[in-house]
Amino acid sequence: MDASLFHEARIWTTNWRRRLAWFRFADLKEHLVFIAMLGMPILVVASIIGFVYWHETRTEPDGLEAIRAEVAQREVLRAQRRENELRCLAENIYFEARGEPLVGQYAVAEVTLNRTLAPHFPHTICAVVHEKRWDPSHRRVVADFSWTELGDLSPGDGPAWKRAKEVANAEYDDLRDPVVPGALFYHATSVQPSWAKGRKAVATIGNHIFYR
Repeated sequence: MDASLFHEARIWTTNWRRRLAWFRFADLKEHLVFIAMLGMPILVVASIIGFVYWHETRTEPDGLEAIRAEVAQREVLRAQRRENELRCLAENIYFEARGEPLVGQYAVAEVTLNRTLAPHFPHTICAVVHEKRWDPSHRRVVADFSWTELGDLSPGDGPAWKRAKEVANAEYDDLRDPVVPGALFYHATSVQPSWAKGRKAVATIGNHIFYR
């Protein structure tokens, strides 16, 4: 009988131990569900913040890179335009006035640049240098600067060409005071064109007379 009682006591103790373990487990599950419910919004917010941060760190460099590329492209185009315009200006100085005194070469450069700002002329240096118009007296299209009618000329690489380029650079960058302010025309002293009668002469430099 003692053995039977001892056996029943062991079974009762085991059952209660299992019940306590189940209650603890059930309570733990409830706590886990509660913790999960609390953590879910935090997880969602953290996911949104992480996505936004990842998106910004991914797209911002791409945007900056596009801006840098655009700026670099503009700089290249600006440099190309400057090079082309300086070439046209130096050629006009060289072929129109390479035998003139230095101040006369600056005057030719001034006339060329003044025309780009005048309403009845093209607004780029190369267009001004190579402009052609109808001449009623000759009954044909003539160039404003006669050397441009002679085909593809080369200035070579001598001292006169180097000086013409120096004059072009200084005049293009506005590094000197004007010598023929407002002048838009000039002609050689050896000729008397009809258009000169209606113009005001501002200076005679070397073999050229300059007019407004």
